[in-house]
Amino acid sequence: MTINDDRGATLPRAQDIDSAYPLSTGQYPPQAAPPGKLAEQTISDMLGWKWREGDTKGFVAALTGSFELKEVQGRTEAKWTPRGYAIQADLGAVTGGQASLAARARSAVKDSLALLDSLRPLRTDADPENAEGFRALVRHDLEQIRQELESPLIRVARVDQLFLLLLGNGGLAVGAGDRTQGHLGQLRDEFGLVSGKVNTIEEERIQTSFITLTDWVVSLFRGWQDARDKIDPFSQPVGGQPFFGPAVVALSRLLSATASQVDEVVAMLRSVFVQQEDLEVLRVPDPQGGTMSLGGLLRWIREFATFEGGKLIESAGKEGVGTSFLQIAKRLQRIVTNLPRQSTGGSNGDVPGNFRASLPPGFFSSRVQRAIDELDDHLQEVVRIAEPIGRDGSPSSAEPNPPAPPTPQLTPPPGRTPAVPSVAELREGHGAGEVRTPPEAEEPPKPRTTRKRTGQ
Repeated sequence: MTINDDRGATLPRAQDIDSAYPLSTGQYPPQAAPPGKLAEQTISDMLGWKWREGDTKGFVAALTGSFELKEVQGRTEAKWTPRGYAIQADLGAVTGGQASLAARARSAVKDSLALLDSLRPLRTDADPENAEGFRALVRHDLEQIRQELESPLIRVARVDQLFLLLLGNGGLAVGAGDRTQGHLGQLRDEFGLVSGKVNTIEEERIQTSFITLTDWVVSLFRGWQDARDKIDPFSQPVGGQPFFGPAVVALSRLLSATASQVDEVVAMLRSVFVQQEDLEVLRVPDPQGGTMSLGGLLRWIREFATFEGGKLIESAGKEGVGTSFLQIAKRLQRIVTNLPRQSTGGSNGDVPGNFRASLPPGFFSSRVQRAIDELDDHLQEVVRIAEPIGRDGSPSSAEPNPPAPPTPQLTPPPGRTPAVPSVAELREGHGAGEVRTPPEAEEPPKPRTTRKRTGQ
């Protein structure tokens, strides 16, 4: 990305303060939320899901993902799992390599925890409290790995860290239980689960349970190493294609942040005395020609981020993302990138195309320009995540301008000369209604098609 592509590169330093305007703190102007909006916000915070009236499917999906039901002594208990961000639960899913890993993790962790609980120390001098402490650490790591692999938007660094805690720096180099590091190695050492401590068949069964537990964890770690670069839609390699489900979850999160940033831009404009009525008459340039109102642009971005973008994904899938969704996102991003900017080193006068005379001074304040720059960054990220979707296997994206098929060259059979009248004969009126055939053609020829000329 060059300096011409980044709006923020031309902004003044961050400590520059707009002393001509009051400081903007919190929501501007302060408004009390109606009871209905307050209930919707509470549901969104609890379920990690954006409320939509009549969307029973999304509500059930969010409810199922936020609460885990367990049978405890004949009664059902619900455990709430907090969500760190709000997404539409029915927009995107855990699919592809992540879903395969999540299924393996559910089975491996369930069986591993059963083996973990069955372990008992082989050392006679083992400290019971230390032994239970290391058992609790291994259980925590395994459960966190399972939850992370099942989450809609995976955190690659956290999964790496959890495996590092379990297996240590050895990673793929670990094999049998005697060489295991990390929390598993500490558990082995505290329990004495090594060959030198085994005296009976029963004790060797206990050691075997630990070796089996370690092998399951190492196998899961190897699967994670093979798939990690293809799972996170935010760090796809050049030319790669992300799995559709996690990529849609990422787009949903980015669209939600984009809609919130539009509200931030409006709040900053109000803080410099640019009201809603002003937004409808202030004109901004369109790079493809003409102008549009600033209010109309912000409404367009918000409608795309909250409704239109999601409907395009739901209705047309990858084709919808690769065509309509991406075209609209690029168009909006270009318009925001080309919005008038501060001119710190040059003239601030009005010249054709910079709209400085038609826009109020508050529009060029640092707070407004920085809010617009952040909106531009969000839209750029939406475009970056959406571009690889449908790249492979899509005729429109894989080969936008396919070469035309070669034109077949008609070659006459050997020994035959087509009787084509010359231009002079056509002018004199000869040859217009007849085709001269050489004598060889009177023999029974192979079936062929002759072109009719004018007059036949």
